[in-house]
Amino acid sequence: MVKTQWFRAIGPKILPPFHRFIRRVSAGKFVPGAALVLFSTGAKTGLVRETPLESFTKDGSWFLVGSNFAQDHHPAWTTNLLVNPQCEVLIRGRRSRATATLLSGTDRQAAWESAIEHFGGWSNYPSLTDREFRIFKLTLAG
Repeated sequence: MVKTQWFRAIGPKILPPFHRFIRRVSAGKFVPGAALVLFSTGAKTGLVRETPLESFTKDGSWFLVGSNFAQDHHPAWTTNLLVNPQCEVLIRGRRSRATATLLSGTDRQAAWESAIEHFGGWSNYPSLTDREFRIFKLTLAG
């Protein structure tokens, strides 16, 4: 579905508000199509931004893939984390502080392979855009 131009154009406008609505109704215990909700500080505004994201966990850490529906530009939340790596996440109704680290090299490659294992749909994304997706590792506090 993500290969279709209409989904890549409409998905980013429809799905995040839908996810935010479900998050509020379920008190964060259920967000369809999103494993967590990221609360990052806007790189330009300094305001808290809420972003439901599909993600995966491995070896006690959470990983975020900046796929952005395979669009040609990085999602804003990735720039927010580059500027302000301190963030919060809501996972199954529990909010925690976290620190985001941008992965590169072999760490990024290993995370990408795990991402594909988690959600095979991401495997088609690189053929749809020339950019390399930013991948962050989240280290949860406490």
